[in-house]
Amino acid sequence: MQKIVEIFNTGDLSEVDLIFSLDYIDHQKPPEMDIDGPDEFKQIVMNVRQSVLELKVTIEDLIAEGDKVVGRLQWNITDQSGKSIKRETIDILRFVNSQVAEHWGAEAWRKEA
Repeated sequence: MQKIVEIFNTGDLSEVDLIFSLDYIDHQKPPEMDIDGPDEFKQIVMNVRQSVLELKVTIEDLIAEGDKVVGRLQWNITDQSGKSIKRETIDILRFVNSQVAEHWGAEAWRKEA
């Protein structure tokens, strides 16, 4: 989870293929996205980073049990118009052989002045 947050914060995709299983399934996959696996995650990161001026993601809570890790993440975003947006997500990752095999998520948005 920490490495994924770092990838969103920096945009450095060099370790994505090591972190994500080739069979990775995103249960929160955008409906318009027609790619799967690690390439899907790379595309999501690139899309997010290209659509905002600034992005800072932090882990607020982290729980691990068995093959799953659950994180509550805080997203501080400055959009293209300069407005500040706060987004909070709950992300569940399931691991197989030390790689992310599945992702589930839920989110809440709040625009600020």
